[in-house]
Formats: sequence, C-alpha cells, structure tokens
Amino acid sequence: MILALVAALAFQCPDGTPPPCARVAAARALHPHGLAILYLDDLSRDTNDAAIADGLTEELIARLSQVSGLRVASRYAALRYRGRGASDPRRVGRELGVRYVLDGTLRRVGDRLRVVLVMTDASGGFNAWGQTYDRPMREIFFVEDSVAVHVAEIVLGQLSAQERAPLAQAPSSASIEAYQAYLRGRVAIRGRTAVAASAAVAHYRRALALDPEFARAWAGLAQSLALARDWGWRLANVRPDSVQPLADYASGRAVALDSTSAESWLAAAMAARAHDMRQSLVLHRRAVRLDSSDIEALHQLAWGYLGDGDLDSAIALERRVIERDPYYAYAYAGLAEMLVAVGRPTEALAVLADGRAVDSTNAPLYWEMSDAQLALRRLAEARVAIGQAEARGFDPTGVRMQRALALLLEGDTATVRAQLPGLERELDADSLRAAGGLAYHNAGVLSGVYAQLGDAEAAVRWARRVSPWPRRFYAVLFAHHWRWAPVRESPAFQAFLASLR
Repeated sequence: MILALVAALAFQCPDGTPPPCARVAAARALHPHGLAILYLDDLSRDTNDAAIADGLTEELIARLSQVSGLRVASRYAALRYRGRGASDPRRVGRELGVRYVLDGTLRRVGDRLRVVLVMTDASGGFNAWGQTYDRPMREIFFVEDSVAVHVAEIVLGQLSAQERAPLAQAPSSASIEAYQAYLRGRVAIRGRTAVAASAAVAHYRRALALDPEFARAWAGLAQSLALARDWGWRLANVRPDSVQPLADYASGRAVALDSTSAESWLAAAMAARAHDMRQSLVLHRRAVRLDSSDIEALHQLAWGYLGDGDLDSAIALERRVIERDPYYAYAYAGLAEMLVAVGRPTEALAVLADGRAVDSTNAPLYWEMSDAQLALRRLAEARVAIGQAEARGFDPTGVRMQRALALLLEGDTATVRAQLPGLERELDADSLRAAGGLAYHNAGVLSGVYAQLGDAEAAVRWARRVSPWPRRFYAVLFAHHWRWAPVRESPAFQAFLASLR
C-alpha cells in the first residue's frame, strides 16, 4: 500500500515523459513576438562556473522582459529545460507559445569567456540569428548588452536609441568579480532551503566585500535574509538575532544606491514586514509598479496581504501569479497553504498536483500536500507526503512535528504523548541557538499537536514560542487553520489571538 502511494506521489507526466507536463505546456499558437531564453549549457571545467551560465541567462531574461512588445518566457519556464540536453526549439516554441528560442553554451577558460548563441524561429525551425563571443571575462557586460540588443531587434525590428537604452544598462558594479558573486547568490537562493540561503548570503557578502556600492547585491542580501527570517532558517555565520537588523541595513543601502530598481524596493518591502505590514504593502506595490514582469515581486505582494490578514486578496493575487507564470512552483505551494487555511483542502490538492507537474523537486509543495491530506484525514497519503518533503530538504524539525501530528490523528495518542517531552527538548535546544524565538513550521506545528489534544494552555504556550515576527505574520493562520480548531474558542486561545492584532 505504501509503495503504491509513493509511486502515486513521485512525479511523472501522464505520458511518462519528464516535466513540463502537457496540461501545463500544451501546444499553443506561437506569439509572433514571443521569446524563450533557455539556460546556457556550461562547458567549463570548473563547476562553479555553472552559476555564471545561469546568472547570464537570468540577466538576459530580466532585461528583455522589460522591453515593450516582447513576450518573454519566465526563468521558471526556462528552468524546465535546464539540464535535459539539447532541446528541439520547435517543441519548446510549441510548449511555451513563443516563436523564437535562444539557446547556447558558455565556456570559461582562465580569464576568457566563450559564449556561443543560436536563436531559432520555432515556426519553421531555421536559425534567425547566431553569434560567438570570445572575450575577456571583464567584458561580460558587453556580451549581455550586445545579446540583448541583437535579440530584441531580431524579434521586434530596428530599435530606436531610446528603446536600446534600457538594454545596455550594465549592472551597478565596477567589479566583474563582484558581479560573478552576485550571480552565484541569485542562483543559490532559488533552492529555498536553509543551506541554499546560507550560500546565497555568503555570495552576496563576497560581492559586497569586492564592491560596497553594488546596489543589486545589497538587495539580494536583504531579500535572502528576509526569507530566512520568514521561514526560520538558521544561516551559517549569521547570528539569529542579527538577521532582521542586517536585512534592514541591506535594504536601506539598496534603496539609497538605486531607488529606480524594483529589486531595491522589493528588498525594502520584505525587510519592512517585520516592523509595519501596511508600509510594507506600499513598498511591495511600488516594486511591482517599477517592474510588472517580476513574478517574485507579485508573489511576495500576495504574502504581504496574508501577513496583513487579508486572505481573500492573498488568494486572488497568488492565483494571478500562477496565471501570469504557470511555471513558478512556489506560488502553487503558497496558494495551497492559503486554501487549506480557509477550509478548502481538496482544492489545495488540485493546485499542488499542478505544482508538482511544474517542479517535482520543490519541498514546500510536499509539505503543503501533507497538510491538506491531514486536514482530510487521509493519513497514509499524508505520511508519504511528509517523507517526500523531508527527502527534498524541508526543515527536519518541522518534519518531526508534522509526523507527530499525523500519528495523533491516526489515534495513537499514547505514543504521541510519550514523544512530546523529547520534541519539547528539541525545540528548547533550538531556542537556545536561535535567539528571539522559533520557526512557525516548528513550534507552530507543536502548538497544533497540543491543540488537537485539546490542551489550549500548551497550544498557546508553544504558539507564543514562535518568533515575534512570524507569530504576527501567520496570525491569520492561527485564526483559521484546522490545527487549532479544537481550542480556538477557548479563552486562552482567544486571548492569544487578541495579542496578535
């Protein structure tokens, strides 16, 4: 039975092919000005250069996405083809609905960079443009500028000087080494785990040590620190009680150095959540206005609404994120968490199925799947989903708390009660290492275990052990989530909810 469930939860497309599945990437009409930029294949001997290839790809996607008239497939769409060998541009075009597909390779040898690019017209399969760049590494900015302008002109025709200008804006760093470190940080944070965030912070710090005036590195550092604060990740070489002050400082530097950048204002918005959610929403909206193509900014705005207690707006906006970019896996997990909170776990599972079709490696998808299955009392399926989340790097302490909750719902109250002292000691030890409190997905779940046992006092005690910021941020979940239903109307829990307002 368990093996069958594992097979059901392990991802594969209905036709047995790797992702993206047909329901997400169905054949569609090719947009005449549509463009997909596939991740460059890294042919360098040094595996660290893979981040340079990824970063160069993402930089081109970001620049060209801001060109009026171009319809550029997101980096999350392009990620589906990364590492899968040569892709047929005609198939990519059909799946993403774009006429043009840019593909190529990058090789770094010493201080020289060789980039080979080919752009294919997917409607007929013939080459629309090709170029080889063999340059010193310090001229990577020239390569980015040249490619962006040439590609835009192939798709749209001759550009005016005014239209060319945004495509030829080099990143705000005078140091090529700093820029490389920044690219590595941006690629690292994509992993959305404590290990990934630690790596990103280290790369961003390296970039800033080389170039203290590098606004985008300050923004990336602030965003990574804010994510670590929200998720309760413990970062290597960063004291837990310094995460928020560092995020505040880094976001302030980003805005001071470049107040025209959406990245800077998104960093400011994410840092400000811990202080003033209403002001944070203002900053989030400013970031979206500056770059409406930035899906991450739109996603974070949705979570800003959740933190402000507006679940309806959060759900509506997260749906919009998925509509805008159906390849952004985190949005599926976020929407599912919101749907479970408002009592719609079956709908959440349908959303998560679509998310797994996009990215079967995303740990939060499986965590939210376990939560929805527990809400529906599908306990065997929930256990398997918990294991899937753990295998993909979800916080191991949170996993143990979720397993205890599943065991309790199965009716094994005696075993869970016997486990509780050990689970509490584990969180006490974490609390000593994590000054200021515990993660919502750890202490919050233990609070839910006590709530399911009907112990309102213990449920409140552990809810209060959640760090002050996540405790306020997730107030709307404490008020609605199924975990706390048995004690929600008790005077003790009502007083706790009142303290969060």
